[in-house]
Amino acid sequence: MTKLAFNNISSKLFLVNSQDPERDELVTMGRILMTEHSRKGAKLMCNALHTADTSGVSMISDGDYRDYNEKFQAKHLLYAAKVACNQVGAAAPETYEDFKRQSMKFYTNRDFFKVLQSLYEEIESPIMPRVYSEAVAPFADVIPVGFGETASVTVTSNDIVVFQDSSWGAIRNVPDNTLYAQDITMNPKPRSAALKFKWTQLISNDMDFGRFFANLTAGLYAKTMGMFVAALTTASADATLIPSGLTTTFSSVNWVTLANKLSAVNQTGIGNLVAWGGLVALSKVLPKEATGTTNADMDAAIATLLGQEYVNSGYLGKYMGVKLMPLVDAVVPGTQNDAVTTLLPTNKIWILASNARKPFKIAMNTVTPITIEFDPMRNGDGMIGANMTVALEIAAVFADKVGQTSI
Repeated sequence: MTKLAFNNISSKLFLVNSQDPERDELVTMGRILMTEHSRKGAKLMCNALHTADTSGVSMISDGDYRDYNEKFQAKHLLYAAKVACNQVGAAAPETYEDFKRQSMKFYTNRDFFKVLQSLYEEIESPIMPRVYSEAVAPFADVIPVGFGETASVTVTSNDIVVFQDSSWGAIRNVPDNTLYAQDITMNPKPRSAALKFKWTQLISNDMDFGRFFANLTAGLYAKTMGMFVAALTTASADATLIPSGLTTTFSSVNWVTLANKLSAVNQTGIGNLVAWGGLVALSKVLPKEATGTTNADMDAAIATLLGQEYVNSGYLGKYMGVKLMPLVDAVVPGTQNDAVTTLLPTNKIWILASNARKPFKIAMNTVTPITIEFDPMRNGDGMIGANMTVALEIAAVFADKVGQTSI
């Protein structure tokens, strides 16, 4: 199965053709805004990694994005108001200023929100899987599946064929090498999220709908990051996934030894190895300069030419030949306004080959529309409740070996 990515988004997704040209235009505009906003994030990640930009060619310039966003905001809210008014034979607002003056009437109108739900679902459903795939690309391939379908992934062997000393008369008498393969099946399960936002935010002058649509993906990324950390923690204790010889505590000698083993077992150069983990854990790898009773990590990093790279692009450079790349952490839901607890451990680092098979596969239902439900909460803050559901499943593969160091 082909993994999802920005560069395989079909142009047909932006050429919607139904019985309602006005609605088609709105769906197209929303999909372009979501794609362009997410494309910027992908470009920044490529810059940080010093890799080729795989996000594709932009459809609108950065300068035109704001105007395009403002047009979408006015057009789609006026469209929803028109459809809602037609249900009861009422006069619809003709301009966006008229709509804002009458806005509280639409805040409590369920027909209005049904139109928004339908529009947002149609905008999100084909684009979100690609945006999501780009977010998890460092550690997983996202495979599209249909509703009720099972994704089957064949994990091929990483065994190395052994050549024996022989002679011309006995070349067929050497022991067999068996290259095994294993099939892993995944059945996507519903994953739901509840969120709230203000009505005034929806109609405000600085509302960025590209960001709004992409932010829905951020919540799914947080869920996946939790599943990813849980799977890595389980894998750490499973010698069939991470052998004991590829697990170590941190020291310069252990780091080089582990990198050398991973280079050999993955049949690649050390320059292709990448150390992934949380920023806190990776920062502990940087050289330490003793200053009294404290360690000035970043001062020492700058002294060894690591600091400037991080300040400029969020890329920590290399340590003993291995690239250091922080994963984008995610907040444990519900802690963002008080304790602020993040998901990635502060004492674990995983090293894998950048040109190897990803350690995880994610099966995502991309046929059934993503469901979005709005519910005006009718409180003093004018909040809107929303529920969003997608279907996915994650599986650890580890066909090409991953190393782990505790620091």
